[in-house]
Amino acid sequence: MSNYIDTRDLYRRQCELQEELDTLETELQDMQESLDDAQDDYRECEEPDETDNALERIDDYTARIEDARKALSDWQEEYQEELTELDDLETEIGREWTHGEILIPEGEFTAYAQNLAEETGAIPADAGWPIAGNIDWDQAADELKQDFSCCTYQGTDYLFHS
Repeated sequence: MSNYIDTRDLYRRQCELQEELDTLETELQDMQESLDDAQDDYRECEEPDETDNALERIDDYTARIEDARKALSDWQEEYQEELTELDDLETEIGREWTHGEILIPEGEFTAYAQNLAEETGAIPADAGWPIAGNIDWDQAADELKQDFSCCTYQGTDYLFHS
């Protein structure tokens, strides 16, 4: 299973990315609320010291909001496409996404079919000629594909049991 992918690994990555995004969005929202509170305090100020303090808080939160927006923008630039691709793949694969579906590169499906036949006892692993030598593994793989669906992940086509 050299290039096979277990969807549980993709699910963990998807959760990690979503958690990072949620954290960045929550931090930005919290800072915006703090800025709103500081602006409300400024409007209610009656003493010069209170005004100066409120203005400092406004400046501080404004700078922190800009930093948070930049961090969110940088994250989206680097990871949003990956998260979207994982979300789309989850929708395509369905409920087995979190339980573990194996994605088999399409180019390795014939070898997968042969290994499956040997592992399930459909053909003995030590079967030599004439049994194993007479099997058209490409045809066997094509017949097995009827029970599989195709998806694309990071530019590679994969088959998964449907």
